[in-house]
Amino acid sequence: MASSSRSQSASPDLLKWSFFGLMGICVLVVLWVDERFWLNPADPHWKHIAPVKYLLMLHGLAGVTALTAGALQMSSRIRRDYTKFHRALGKVYLGAVTISAPVAFYMGTSNLEPVSIRFEQIFQSGFWLLSAWIAYACIRSGQMQLHKAWMMRSYAFTLIFITSRVPDAFMSSYSDQFLSDMLWGLVAIGLVAPELILTTQTLWKIRCAKARQAGAGVAAAVAAE
Repeated sequence: MASSSRSQSASPDLLKWSFFGLMGICVLVVLWVDERFWLNPADPHWKHIAPVKYLLMLHGLAGVTALTAGALQMSSRIRRDYTKFHRALGKVYLGAVTISAPVAFYMGTSNLEPVSIRFEQIFQSGFWLLSAWIAYACIRSGQMQLHKAWMMRSYAFTLIFITSRVPDAFMSSYSDQFLSDMLWGLVAIGLVAPELILTTQTLWKIRCAKARQAGAGVAAAVAAE
């Protein structure tokens, strides 16, 4: 029975770290495909970003900080055993998002980006910043479950920093309409996915609890015979 219980509790962790492993691969792909130009002054992309190169650098560094701190925030072990470190990570994450999101808003609504995505960029950067601060307000009020949901939602928007660039590894070019549709889709996923995950976790716990109760009932009946 104890072995079964450990197996059931390990399944969500396996899924979580498999997901983060996949995201780690995506990060490496994006760095190789999209970010190599930082090391090559002769790359023609420098001409495109020249007006905002320092803002882009600030946005990127803050985004990577949020990406890393947010991933560590999701660790159950750190939350349980290293509470002060977990809280410090939360403040680092909030600060990074507070820096990166307004810069993303500014650049995303400028002439550097296609007209088709400028409206989407308002919602993407706005939801990212808003959800991070709501998560902070929830934990300050002791609302742990609400904090968890809003933190997951904020981190889902952080991941758009990576997932929106993954298609670049497989497509040499695509239309502005495709880019707009993809970004709106990622925004929708960012809003809905945390609720799906939390609901699935709750249903899984209920199922495991019922299985344990049923097993205990069978054991008690056998012992009574």
